[in-house]
Amino acid sequence: MQKRKLKKKPIIMLMIIVAIIAIIISLILLTLKKSNKDSLIGSWVTQGGTVYEFKEDNKGTMIVPLSEYKFTYKINDNKLSIDYEDEKANDADYEYSIKNNKLILTGKKGTFTFTRDKQ
Repeated sequence: MQKRKLKKKPIIMLMIIVAIIAIIISLILLTLKKSNKDSLIGSWVTQGGTVYEFKEDNKGTMIVPLSEYKFTYKINDNKLSIDYEDEKANDADYEYSIKNNKLILTGKKGTFTFTRDKQ
């Protein structure tokens, strides 16, 4: 009987350690995913005057001279998908990165650089 109890303890300890590691990895991944979205929240402007406003509720607005276009957006890793409410605006998928208060969007129509609006 004594031998069985000794064999169960290492297995239980191993299972506990694996569970703890899985929880820690999950928390780290959730934090990274959230921080990507949080870093996008706010207003971004190009030199030409186009403004993208990203809100926390996955909604936003693209503002160009004389028009505004509402949209919803999704983030998956470094991919940003924008779905405009108005059919006049073309939905878009971008690879995006944020460096030194610059938002860089790369898509089928080229690369666009925005600066964080300091309003």
